[in-house]
Amino acid sequence: MKSSSGIGSFVRGTFFFLFFFFFVCLFVCLFEESPKWRFMSVFFVVTFLALILAVLLQWQRRSAALRPRILGDVLLVFAHPDDEAMFFSPMLEHLRRYDVKVHFLCLSNGNYEGLGALREKELGLSAQFMGVHRNNLKIVNHPALQDGMNKIWDAGLIRQEVLLYLQKARNVRTVVTFDQWGVSHHPNHIATHNGVSLVKENMPPGIVFLSLRTRSLLGKYSGVLAAVQYMTNFGLLGHKHRFVFLVPPTSFLTSFLAMRLHRSQLVWFRYLFLAFSSYTYVNELEVLKAP
Repeated sequence: MKSSSGIGSFVRGTFFFLFFFFFVCLFVCLFEESPKWRFMSVFFVVTFLALILAVLLQWQRRSAALRPRILGDVLLVFAHPDDEAMFFSPMLEHLRRYDVKVHFLCLSNGNYEGLGALREKELGLSAQFMGVHRNNLKIVNHPALQDGMNKIWDAGLIRQEVLLYLQKARNVRTVVTFDQWGVSHHPNHIATHNGVSLVKENMPPGIVFLSLRTRSLLGKYSGVLAAVQYMTNFGLLGHKHRFVFLVPPTSFLTSFLAMRLHRSQLVWFRYLFLAFSSYTYVNELEVLKAP
């Protein structure tokens, strides 16, 4: 039996081929004079559009069927304002849809370019859009936790910040953060994971710790095709304990809309990232592994 990753690669390859063939047939429809070829091309185009409609309907059904069981309030711990929009929006859209209370703990104000105060306001707007109450948002602005690829964050300090928040928000039963590769391998993301791991290491039972799975380079930029493998149960083969959040097609613009509230960061290449990033369409969470 093929692994789920093998099946996902096969499905993505098949869809790439179908899209290519679709445009070839569309070209033939427009420019080929032979009635035979025009008929065959029109037939394929109509069939392809019907297939797309069927995929959208199945996507909608699966996004509702994939409903991971989440305990209590959810605390999302991340490194920078806009991380929540770029990486966690499928999960946040799911939690908002089912009225799960969410808390944001952002470990820096993103002051890399001296825009920290502005980015704090932008995160407040994004949190409101995601259904997070302003009292459930905390932005840390510590001298030792400043945004930057060359900034080394102390995991012990992060542990302290997370524990302080958990002491305040006693209804939190699920903590979500990055995995050990930090999705983009950003050192601040990785340090965030390491700090939360220290919290779990000494935390008594009662709180579930989950991490966002870092996909391969191809998987990371497979765009909407990343969602295709979860439109059947095959995508979960060998990963029964994975928490999968599939954004419904009616809400696939969630990441774009949230990111538009981070206007200071909305440069042209981020539009490309959101369009082709698998994290716009699906989140795969796994139980966080303590060090």
